Amino acid sequence: MKTSDTTTTIRTGLPNPVWLDPRTNGPRGRSNGGFVAGMLAELAGGTATVRLLESVPLDAPLTVRRSRYDRYTLSDGRRALATAVGVNPFTEVPPVIPTMDEALAARDAHPFHGVRHLLSDCVVCGPDRADGLHVTPGPLDSDPSVLATPFVPHERDTISGVVTPSTVWGALDCPSYPAAALLRGRLCLLGSITAHRHRDIELGEELIVVGWTRSEGNRSRHTSSALIDGDGRVVASARAVWVELRHQILAKLIARWS
Repeated sequence: MKTSDTTTTIRTGLPNPVWLDPRTNGPRGRSNGGFVAGMLAELAGGTATVRLLESVPLDAPLTVRRSRYDRYTLSDGRRALATAVGVNPFTEVPPVIPTMDEALAARDAHPFHGVRHLLSDCVVCGPDRADGLHVTPGPLDSDPSVLATPFVPHERDTISGVVTPSTVWGALDCPSYPAAALLRGRLCLLGSITAHRHRDIELGEELIVVGWTRSEGNRSRHTSSALIDGDGRVVASARAVWVELRHQILAKLIARWS
């Protein structure tokens, strides 16, 4: 995140305008949901529920405002794009804790390798992003309903050797994708995410991200994800709601020609 040279401070004391790094895309040209959620959540105390109302543009001036009820709203000047509200700390415990070798094998089993789709170039899960996180979830061989992938932070995603909060939220985002939808090639978009970080993550740590589905509705999927350290402890976790796109064929055609 950057602020322009003409940054002003509105009555809430928040810096405006806010800019999002163009590198941190989900769909091409739009922000990854986890990254923008992490930025907004930090203003709400770090542990928060962020609802994504519209796709969020990158490298454009945005405004954050705080209401009297400590609701933070990100807007483009015309409409609300996302909101954040602080919540109590929590921990999501995965149904299985894979080894690093199992997580590597799961990443290699990601079913969208070589396939063009709306999230092919995502900074988090894009398999071919040279400057991405390489957090590309795939099904565990022992339990395909659970997704896993390694997460080894790069220096570009740290400040003074500590992984930025937005990066942590990004790493929790994509592995929370519904496993059944991933395996069936169904496209979903993140509707909301709630996350809590137990501690800072340092450069050089070798972590595993695990994702699983808690419940399914007509088009909504309630999922969870957790970052696990080398001792098998949860260092951060999230709850998410994903919404399956109505027009799957159209979305795939647009991605193929983009």
